Amino acid sequence: MKMMTEAKDIPAVKDMLAKANTILGYDILELCLKGPESKLGETEFCQPAMFIGAMAAVEKLKKTKPECVERCQAVAGLSLGEYTALTVAGVFSFEDGLKLVKLRGEAMQAAATSSAQAMLSVAGLEQSVLEDLCKKAIEATSEGGFFGVGGNQKVCQIANFLFPKGFSVAGDLDTIQKLEEMAKGTQGCLQAKLLKTSGGFHTSLMQPAREKLEKALAEGRAKMQPPRCTIYMNATGEALPAGTNPDKIVTLLAEQLTTCVLWEPAVRNMIKDGVQDFYECGPMKQLKAMMKRIDQTSWERTTTCDV
Repeated sequence: MKMMTEAKDIPAVKDMLAKANTILGYDILELCLKGPESKLGETEFCQPAMFIGAMAAVEKLKKTKPECVERCQAVAGLSLGEYTALTVAGVFSFEDGLKLVKLRGEAMQAAATSSAQAMLSVAGLEQSVLEDLCKKAIEATSEGGFFGVGGNQKVCQIANFLFPKGFSVAGDLDTIQKLEEMAKGTQGCLQAKLLKTSGGFHTSLMQPAREKLEKALAEGRAKMQPPRCTIYMNATGEALPAGTNPDKIVTLLAEQLTTCVLWEPAVRNMIKDGVQDFYECGPMKQLKAMMKRIDQTSWERTTTCDV
């Protein structure tokens, strides 16, 4: 709560907030400062707030260490954070980035509420063990084999590769609940916790949202610019060098909605490619916490820039 308290008076942030209110049709700063928290937790409001919060943190970093932003070697962002990274890399303007984020949040909210869906945080299990449990959870909750109501295949798949033996899994609510029960009974499991997040994000359940996003990305393509620095993309975990044709970025942004986010592989590739100092821009401090489990040396060189 109280997001934006530390950054709201920076002139560039004031300008962003004024533009945001016009684009969103509501006072985003008031929502960040006063809530209600339940509304801020809804995907369609949470995504614009997090995007603006992260961009405000970038402006805050510019004031203390301008060279870190202006001469950055590479950028990356987790899920929604990829849009912040692309904006910092100059692919989108702030306004165009926010318009995409607004549409993405609304589309994901609509897809998430079209059926009962959930996400589960799992730590301590190997990828192969977790994937086997996902298959068993699908079998256990599917009538007549692998298919559920109306002949649709149940969904239960890894949505985020976050850190070694750290994942989130998303899918149909009953299947995810079954997975939670099975994971807790599996040797080595340190955590199996349902997340407040309401949807089966980064799975095939987001296909309706992906179609809406693809349309918006196609419409906005003409205004996109090649990135000014390297960007590590969620869908592949691989680097796209400065100057990459935005067509490639458009494809990977669409893929990101329905496939797992490869955050740990992306971070490992950044380290392998010589990135030494990391700056986490935005509310909360999740990326630094995950970095501690990915690479101790890099964690010691990770700075958080909160808002």
